[in-house]
Amino acid sequence: MSLKKVEQVKKDKFFKIWDVLIYGIIAAVIVSLFLAVFLTADHSELIEVQAFYRDELLFTYNFPNDELTVSMPDNISSSESEDGNTLTITFCTDEGNLETPKDYNIIVIKKQERSVSVTDSDCDAFGFPDCVFSAAITNNASLPISCRPHNLYIEAVGYKNDSPILPVG
Repeated sequence: MSLKKVEQVKKDKFFKIWDVLIYGIIAAVIVSLFLAVFLTADHSELIEVQAFYRDELLFTYNFPNDELTVSMPDNISSSESEDGNTLTITFCTDEGNLETPKDYNIIVIKKQERSVSVTDSDCDAFGFPDCVFSAAITNNASLPISCRPHNLYIEAVGYKNDSPILPVG
């Protein structure tokens, strides 16, 4: 490279005006997309949760009515705490049974907090028990809980402006 070109490169600005303009536009688009997604999410109070086993409805719990509707009674047992605030549901797959739990998940519903979480699972024999470490479902914007080895899927079902919110995915 000639000495003249080296001097010319030294004199050039690090950022030109068009570079700054393009970076500014990209940053503005990223911020606006983030705000659009975050601000439009339905963070309303949790009304109902549904659990599915192999794409079939396993149970539904309705918070306002304090009502548990079980669709597969052979796979579910439930018990309520003495104070009546916590409902513990034990789910066993077809391979296990409720007397000697094998292939199970323990789902805890906290009524006053309106939250649902999976607190225990024996799927760690198949790998990492991600359902146990998933965040609790606390509102309609919460992510669903999924246990892949047991084909269990728990999601929030809520209502906004009296119209049902359809699950994503």
